[in-house]
Amino acid sequence: MKPTILDVDVRRLDSELDADALIIPVTTGNGKTDIGKITGLRPIDRDRVEELRKYHRDLTRPGAMDDHILPTGSPLGRIAFVSLGDKSSTRLVDLRNAAGHAFEWCAKHRIEHAAVVVQRLRALGNEAVEAWVEGFLLAGFRYGAQRSKPLENGHDAVRRLTLATASTQSRTIAAAAERARHLADATNLARFLGHEPPNVINPVTLAERCRTLARQYKLRCTILDDRQMKKKKMGAFLAVGLGSASKPRMIILEHPGKQPKARPVVLVGKAVTLDTGGYSIKPANSIPDMKYDKCGGMAVIGALAGAARLGLRQRVVGIIGAAENMISDRAFRPGDIVRASNGKTIEVLNTDAEGRLVLADCLHYAEKVYNPRAVIDLATLTGACEIALGTACAGLMSTDDRLAKALIDSGERAGERLWRLPLWPVYREQINGTDGDIKNVGGRGAGAITAGMFLKEFVSDKTPWAHLDIAGPATTDKPTPTCPIGATGFGVRLLLDYLQKRK
Repeated sequence: MKPTILDVDVRRLDSELDADALIIPVTTGNGKTDIGKITGLRPIDRDRVEELRKYHRDLTRPGAMDDHILPTGSPLGRIAFVSLGDKSSTRLVDLRNAAGHAFEWCAKHRIEHAAVVVQRLRALGNEAVEAWVEGFLLAGFRYGAQRSKPLENGHDAVRRLTLATASTQSRTIAAAAERARHLADATNLARFLGHEPPNVINPVTLAERCRTLARQYKLRCTILDDRQMKKKKMGAFLAVGLGSASKPRMIILEHPGKQPKARPVVLVGKAVTLDTGGYSIKPANSIPDMKYDKCGGMAVIGALAGAARLGLRQRVVGIIGAAENMISDRAFRPGDIVRASNGKTIEVLNTDAEGRLVLADCLHYAEKVYNPRAVIDLATLTGACEIALGTACAGLMSTDDRLAKALIDSGERAGERLWRLPLWPVYREQINGTDGDIKNVGGRGAGAITAGMFLKEFVSDKTPWAHLDIAGPATTDKPTPTCPIGATGFGVRLLLDYLQKRK
């Protein structure tokens, strides 16, 4: 996948600024629209801005827009206001959504070059500028790799975003825009890979894709094939891929940072490239969307790419467990008992609870090999979590309060919210084995939590660990201001915020 095609630059707001549209973020309060102090416009354009301020339509809703076509001869084709909402309660998520609406407006009007006045954003802080650029670039994502012709929706028309500012602010604004671009590109990479169909991305082709990405982003890449995994006694992971002609792969990406010998933070992602449910087969109409069962792993890939682009100082390792859950005469069955690499035996009661088997061996490998400072796994793990929390947030389970709080705080800043669920010992009783050590399902009650309890068996108490069940927010079935239908890239910006803020 190519990085975002849109060019982003910073230049001084003056009478020479040439753009197809000038977008002015505004806030509201006491029934009035506040455009802030805008200097540098030609008098005639300044008059049009004031006219629009006085006579605009309602702009109280974040993302609401109103515009004015400028006279022939102006270096600016249009001016447009976009609302950030009430100035007393403007949130970063509102800024991203407002930028997403602005992008859609640009696409609708075939705006090739948009300039945005950043004074109002700058007054809210550098994070506000980042949020705006993120939202604008995220809104531009469309997956078109499998189309014979591009979609005629205007998105390809938008080619350039200029941040128009006072010259004294340009260096700070440019740095914020660059960070935002890396975050958006990393998220869009995860989205792109999430959309790739199972006849294109399987465990083997995903491993090769990661080798290419590692070269592009200057990451270290190690691939463990099924024979190497067998030697390491990863019986749980291997069981999931037995029915597929595409054998499992453990993909390891590493960003060494400035401390290549330090204990890393390890990110672990489930990448089931297609989940039929195996012999516990899913309903036919559910299987096509099971290409998205790899989104946890794709978020890890995006986060490692982002860590490299951002030049993070700390060492970060990503482990992606890739398997395809198919049905054949070789596939694992309900009733099988498999042995994981930490020696524990698992009664397979449901072959559609396969992601936790993949993660079990990945988590044990992460702790055994890397002695990590923290382990964070992401997975579209349980429908139960989506039923409980919907698509507004992901479920969080953790053995470490400080890690849990840091992730929740990062989620709030990134607009990728988490809700913590308990890991009380009573839930462990639900997965007690009959003929093996543990069962891979614990019944209908507390399904998301018992899945977390299962994973907890494969990380020791000495290692801070968090599990993110992203089954709900990993995809969207209706477009949002910053994302079309399909993979959302949830988790990428959350993880990168956590890594940047970690001391």
